[in-house]
Amino acid sequence: MRARGVVFVGPEQAELEEYDVSAENLGPHEALVESEYSIISAGTEGSFFTNLMPKTPPIYRAQPIIYPARTGYGHLGTVLATGSEVKNINPGDRILTFSRHGSIVQANTARFALQVPSDIDGRHAIFTRMAGVAISAVRSSSVQAGDRVAIIGMGLVGNFAAQLFQLAGAEVIAFDISEMRLHQAQACGIEKVFNSREVDPIAVVRDWVGSSDDRGGANIVVEAIGESSLVAQAVEMCGRHGEVILLGSPRAPFPGDLTPMLARIHLLAIRMIGALEWTFPISENTERARVTIEGNYRQIMRWIHDRRLIVDPLLTHVLSPEACQEAYFGLAHQKDEYIGVVFDWSRVR
Repeated sequence: MRARGVVFVGPEQAELEEYDVSAENLGPHEALVESEYSIISAGTEGSFFTNLMPKTPPIYRAQPIIYPARTGYGHLGTVLATGSEVKNINPGDRILTFSRHGSIVQANTARFALQVPSDIDGRHAIFTRMAGVAISAVRSSSVQAGDRVAIIGMGLVGNFAAQLFQLAGAEVIAFDISEMRLHQAQACGIEKVFNSREVDPIAVVRDWVGSSDDRGGANIVVEAIGESSLVAQAVEMCGRHGEVILLGSPRAPFPGDLTPMLARIHLLAIRMIGALEWTFPISENTERARVTIEGNYRQIMRWIHDRRLIVDPLLTHVLSPEACQEAYFGLAHQKDEYIGVVFDWSRVR
């Protein structure tokens, strides 16, 4: 059967292509899935759309992008057929996977597949993918009830991190340079929000925690953008024996003097922690693993279903996949307007 999917045909050029899918050609761990919704990652996918990824540090092992390049991040749909080795997933089930943006996809269930309740709005459930990234900040930290946590960046990942730290019992303060994102944060229950262009975040945090000198700060500071220039600021916002969580993935070069930042880390015994979600095992069947990606996503789906995690204010655009160029361009260059962008695949049947 014929399907349609998003493809990058060049830098900052997205369009739909047609391709063939068939239940007869499924791999043993694949499921054929008819799509409801898929969600865009402004960070990871955006770095491919803008051709930033090949310019990242060597640790990313990024290769030059070969066009046309297929893309995807979070996908939700209904199973049509399954391969011979697929377990606990049957035709008719709704599942969340990490598949490409396409109207019908061959999803690799061995990589990840999560059952989605029938009574949850798919436009909300698909945000489990982004909150699944954010929860890594909480899981990587040593947060305790009553801790003071500062979050830099109120995009989707930063917003969900703020909500999740509050669910863990922390007091949260949030910073961004976008008034729209700060209003969204308040609509999601984050009371203390500040525009970093109008205040000094370091001074605000020290006043918030009642520090009388420059050694005070938050217990935990989360950099949720991936902007290298903000990591030094995060360290300045962090207090003695605190933690700086690198939740965003730093990609663009940033020259500068690291000594003041390193001196503060050294003298105040600050821990700097990378919070990439892929550092956790995927399957809940992993032996002796207390935290897994599958378990994280299952819990997040429950919280979204029960409205303990707030999604509605973050859903700024539900677009036809035919508007994929608008979607990616908006996320890359109109950040005050495009935040949570979801493709509705019923519009291209």
